[in-house]
Amino acid sequence: MKKREKMKNAIIVILCITIIFMGIGFMFLSMKLEGYKKDEETFDVRFTSVKMLSSLKGGEKDPVGKIEIEEDGSIINMNFRLFEEHDEVDYEVIVKNEGSVPASIIRLFASPDFRSAETIQKIAPLTISISDISGKILEPGEETSVKISAIYNPVPGGVAVPSEIPPLTGKIGIIASSKK
Repeated sequence: MKKREKMKNAIIVILCITIIFMGIGFMFLSMKLEGYKKDEETFDVRFTSVKMLSSLKGGEKDPVGKIEIEEDGSIINMNFRLFEEHDEVDYEVIVKNEGSVPASIIRLFASPDFRSAETIQKIAPLTISISDISGKILEPGEETSVKISAIYNPVPGGVAVPSEIPPLTGKIGIIASSKK
């Protein structure tokens, strides 16, 4: 009889310990789920990095390009100095969705607008080319790349070009929206 009573007590103790551990586990899980519930959805699409892809020299001087991302990652500052025909500088800029919701790139906007006829005429013979990522949807943590090229085009018909081409500066920003 004593052996049976000891076994019964051991089973009761094991069941009590199991219930205590289940309660602690449930409490921990509940706190974790509450933390996830309180996490707010964030929207954060930004430029994260810049790397020079190539620099082609059309004459004696190397073309100079400089692209910097502002602290908050929403604007890129560009400064290009091209000296002779066929000079070209190409950069790759990474755009990343660092938020917690999917985002859609509406468009990249440049200041000045390098696609407008007035700006094209004003900066000629230089041209700026920016790849179009409009409509691209980025999931949280996903990234895409944008190619930016500054080119000194040959002048058709032998039109005289000023001997000193001023530096070409501008800014690029992102317009994006949340998909939620």
